[in-house]
Amino acid sequence: MADQSTVRSTPKTPADSQVTLAHIMSEHDTNLYGTIHGGVVMKLIDDAAAAAAARHADGPAVTVSVDRMTFLAPVRAGDLLSVHAELERAGRTSMTTVVRVTSERWNTSGPVTEVATARLTFVAIDADGRPRPVPALVSQARQN
Repeated sequence: MADQSTVRSTPKTPADSQVTLAHIMSEHDTNLYGTIHGGVVMKLIDDAAAAAAARHADGPAVTVSVDRMTFLAPVRAGDLLSVHAELERAGRTSMTTVVRVTSERWNTSGPVTEVATARLTFVAIDADGRPRPVPALVSQARQN
């Protein structure tokens, strides 16, 4: 029987693990300039990316690096922030996620604005905190 630490399950597509979190930003999240703290947005990005990585890995995954984080526009209290994360790459034990953050006023049908993008790398871990294999990532075209 194969050691579970070397077994990779059935390949998955990016759609299999994508995650979208939505959060109405409040005055509690603002900085001295009246906009939402970048760190608050960063936490939501890490939460969404971690959920996508854990879905792909079928278990816990930890953040290894924030490879890129770009803030494109300010976010205000009362904005509905949508944080969409999906896998871009899967190695033997690591996964790279891409994240796109949009903002819109929660109580109007106003425009949706892209406010941030990010790329983060995660490693799947076992119960002892050691890296463990993850499924391969395949494109949807190859799945059909």
